[in-house]
Amino acid sequence: MSGLSGFDGEAVGFDSVKLNKSKETESSTQTTEFRESGVSSQTNVFKEMGSLATSEELNAQDDILKEYPPPGLNEFLKRVVPAMMEQLDHNDQELLCNSSDSDEEEVLAAKLFQEVKLTDLPGIGGGDESRCVLDISWSSAGNSLAVSIGKNQHKSWCTEDGLIRIFTIKRTAGDTFVRSLDLAEKSCVTKVKYHPSVAALLAYGTTSGEVVVCNLRNLDAILLTSPAGSHGSKRVTHLQWADATLANTFLTMQIMNTGKRRGAADHILMSSGCDGTLNVWRVNVNQKIFENVVCYSINGSRNLNVVHTSCFDFIKSYPLRPSDQKVPDDIFVVGSRTGNLYLCKTKNVKPIVNSKMVDPVYEVLEGHIGYVVDVAFSAHKPGIFVSASIDSELRIYDINQPSPLKVICVDVPISCMAWLPHNPCAVVLGLAKPAGQLLQLWSLNSGRALPMEGLHGVGGCVTCISVSHSGVCRVAAGDADSNLHIWELPTRRIKLTQEDLDC
Repeated sequence: MSGLSGFDGEAVGFDSVKLNKSKETESSTQTTEFRESGVSSQTNVFKEMGSLATSEELNAQDDILKEYPPPGLNEFLKRVVPAMMEQLDHNDQELLCNSSDSDEEEVLAAKLFQEVKLTDLPGIGGGDESRCVLDISWSSAGNSLAVSIGKNQHKSWCTEDGLIRIFTIKRTAGDTFVRSLDLAEKSCVTKVKYHPSVAALLAYGTTSGEVVVCNLRNLDAILLTSPAGSHGSKRVTHLQWADATLANTFLTMQIMNTGKRRGAADHILMSSGCDGTLNVWRVNVNQKIFENVVCYSINGSRNLNVVHTSCFDFIKSYPLRPSDQKVPDDIFVVGSRTGNLYLCKTKNVKPIVNSKMVDPVYEVLEGHIGYVVDVAFSAHKPGIFVSASIDSELRIYDINQPSPLKVICVDVPISCMAWLPHNPCAVVLGLAKPAGQLLQLWSLNSGRALPMEGLHGVGGCVTCISVSHSGVCRVAAGDADSNLHIWELPTRRIKLTQEDLDC
């Protein structure tokens, strides 16, 4: 055995198991004895255990052990169950009152952050009630607010002085907005717009068709103005800074047309006028460049009446969306005073005879019957935009369909509109005839007003609204009585039903 293994051990024998029985045989094995010398010890471990069972219970018969329920269980349940059920009923009532899934809809409340009577401040003429808030714009960080003050209606040519008042939030003033700067203009300023990323850049348009870009850090050195005769020397109706994708498109167009090199600080600004034109400007504050990239004449190639453009918006780009959800990135929509909506393209344009302008319109949509106060593309749903009109209609469109997807008739006159942040289908409306309540929130999918209390104030027609998308959702509204209202909205707590989310 020692030759088969390097280790010697005790041999083990066992009985084999076979299906076929065979005659048993005896076998013997050789065992090797081992001896070990040394010191050994033995350890005994004691452990006490007990049992509650008595000897009688252990010796009980099977019929007693199988008895169910065990003896005494019924008496125990009769004592415990009533108190348990009473406690469960009490807990159910508390959960029903505190549950977010209850049938009663929670009514949220907006907080009035600040209210300013602008005519009481110096520089406006002390109680001049004929002036109103023409436009409002938030800075990119949400800590500054530009407010344009002037006259909305003019009998003929504007001879009034325009004023832009800059408010900045101050910690020393209790974290409220305080007047920090005034910008004077020779005519009323109809539109103001902060740059979305460069906080010091502010653009504004006037009733005489001028478009101005200023650097708030150094107003004496940097002040760029559009060439004379822009927009036919008529009222500027809308302003918009281009995002990075759109700016790259127009800057590439400028390089192809002129051969000029692109600057690192180049920006693109778009402006529209009531003469039916939409200008795209290349702006570089460091190099003092303010030049026209392209001038669009809305529907100008059809030799029809001049389109009085009231607003416009460019489609939002979605570079990270799946291929089946992507939409063209060169489309924009223009609203007009007559209610028509024009779908346009930045590249496929029609030349206009005897003019440097081009016509970008490729389709006229079934629009409103009144003045279009605003159009805005959705930032969540590709190719979807909403338009609002003074006829109290909200219309939702898809760029692939000429007719609206949905028409919502609002029960109050509206004057302006803006998307709410953090909500894919909610907008805030300014009321033209407020009866205490100045703003309303609406769900575009369900077509109903969202409950929100606290949007009240003293003032006339809401002339403009602007929503800050930085940090806390703040909505600033100006009215015809030169009042500035600022609310904080709990938009993240707005509960949307399945009806609100479904298209």
